[in-house]
Amino acid sequence: MNAHFQSIFALATPMGRSALHLHRLSGENVFAILSPYILSPHNKKSVDLVSLAKKSEGRACTRYVYIIDQEKNEIDDVVLTIFPAPKSYSGENIIEISVHGNPLISAKLQSLLRSIGMRDAQPGEFTQRAVLNGKIDLAQAEGINQLIHAETLGGVELARHTVDGVLSRETGDLRAQIISILAYLEAHIDFAPDEVGDYEPASLLPQIHAVIERLNKLHATFSSGLKMREGVKVVLLGKPNAGKSSLYNALLRYDRAIVTHIPGTTRDVLEDRLVIQNKDFVLLDTAGIRATEDEVERIGVERSLQSALSADVICLVIDIHKLDCSQIHDHILSEIIQFFSSVKLAEEQKIIPVVSKQDLLTDEQISMLHEFNQNFLKLTKDLEYKNCLNNNLVLISSVNTELLCKNLVNHHSLIIGEVSKKENPTLISVRQKDKVLNAINSLNECSKLIAIKDYPEKIASLINHSKHSLEEIVGEIHLDNVLDKIFSTFCIGK
Repeated sequence: MNAHFQSIFALATPMGRSALHLHRLSGENVFAILSPYILSPHNKKSVDLVSLAKKSEGRACTRYVYIIDQEKNEIDDVVLTIFPAPKSYSGENIIEISVHGNPLISAKLQSLLRSIGMRDAQPGEFTQRAVLNGKIDLAQAEGINQLIHAETLGGVELARHTVDGVLSRETGDLRAQIISILAYLEAHIDFAPDEVGDYEPASLLPQIHAVIERLNKLHATFSSGLKMREGVKVVLLGKPNAGKSSLYNALLRYDRAIVTHIPGTTRDVLEDRLVIQNKDFVLLDTAGIRATEDEVERIGVERSLQSALSADVICLVIDIHKLDCSQIHDHILSEIIQFFSSVKLAEEQKIIPVVSKQDLLTDEQISMLHEFNQNFLKLTKDLEYKNCLNNNLVLISSVNTELLCKNLVNHHSLIIGEVSKKENPTLISVRQKDKVLNAINSLNECSKLIAIKDYPEKIASLINHSKHSLEEIVGEIHLDNVLDKIFSTFCIGK
C-alpha cells in the first residue's frame, strides 16, 4: 500500500521561535528523494540514506548532518533521524529533521521539500497511514489524538490505555464470541438437520445475553470515562458568608475569588480546575443561597441552584461559629433540610456537609460537632436524600482542607469506578459509544426473534450487524469519508 502514497512532510512542533523545529517526512521513497541534499559535516559528501537504512538493519539511526537546497546553499546543520519501514510510526520510511527553531529556516526547508516532489501533510495523515498500513487500529488512533489534546491527568491516563490496545482487545474478544454464535446459525442455514442437528435457536440465548451484558458494561464506561477526562464536578454551595469563597481559594491555593465580610460578595459562578493526588476535579464557587430583592444577586442564586443539578459532588458549606452549642445540632440539620427542599437531586450525586471556619470555633463547639458526627447516620436517617449524604460532617478552615481533600478523593474513586484501572477498557469517543449501542440493539432484537423461533437467516443478519459494529470501532472498514472525518481533528504532523 505504501507505494501508492506520495511522500509527505509537516512541521511536527509549534511554529514560532524556539530552540528547535522538528519536521517529519514519510513515504516509500523518502530516503532516496532526500539523500542528494544531505551532506556529511566531515567531508561534505552526500549521505546515502538508503544505504544507511540497510546498514542499520531496520533500526532507527541518527546523524548530525548539513542540509542544502537545490543551489547547493546550506539551509542548516541539523540532527536527522531515519526510521526504516516497517518499524516506523506510519509503517513507511520516516525521516525526522530537527533544525534550529527559526521560522525562516523552517520555511527554507519546506520550500526545498516541495520542490523535490513532496507535499504538505493533511491533518492526522501520518496516523491515518499508520492505520491503513496496519501499525495501529482506529481505536488506538483515536487514543493518540486524545493523548495529545487531553487537558487532565485522567484524560492522559485513559488515552494511554486506549493507545496500548486495551479497548481493541476487548472488542476483539467480543467479536470472537459473536462469531461463535454466528457459526451455529450459518451451519443451520447451509446444512440439513441430519448433518448438523435440529435447529434450536434458544440454545444461543445464554451466549447472546452474556455478550449483551458485557457490551452494556462497556457502554457504561463512556460516562465514567468522560468524568475522568473532564474532571469530577464539585460545587460549593451554602448561605452568604458561609465561607465558600475562602474554601475555594484554599483548595486552589491562590486568591481566585473575592472574600469580604459583606454577605453576597460572590454574584456569579466561578470555575477552575483542581488536582488532588493526581485526581482531576472541576471546582465551582457559587453565590450564597438566600431570598433577596437584589436582581443581580437573585440571578446568582438561581445559577447556584442550577449548578447543583449538574454537580457530581456538592459541598454544603455551613457556618456555626456564632452559634451557642445548644443550637448546633438543629442548625446543621436545618441547613441540610433547607438545601434538600430547594433542589431535586439525582441518586448518584454526593453531598458533603462542610463546617467552615474551624479556626474560629471554641473547643466546646468542636466537641459538639464530634458528638454530631458520632450520631450522624441516626440523625439523618429520615432525610429525603440521606443516601446522597456523606457519612459524616467535614471540618475545614481556610488553611486546613486536608480532611475535605481526602473525602473528595474517596468520592472521585467511587464515581469513576473501575474505569481508571489500566486493564479495564473504556470508550473514549461518541463514535465508539454509538457503535457499541448499535451492537447492543442488534443483539436485543436478535433475542426477540429467537423467542418466536424466527428464521435463522434473519437472526444471522442481526448477529452480523452486531459484529460489523464492533469491527468499525477498531477500523475494519473501508469508508474513506469516515476516516477523513476522524483524522481531520488531528494535528498537522501527527
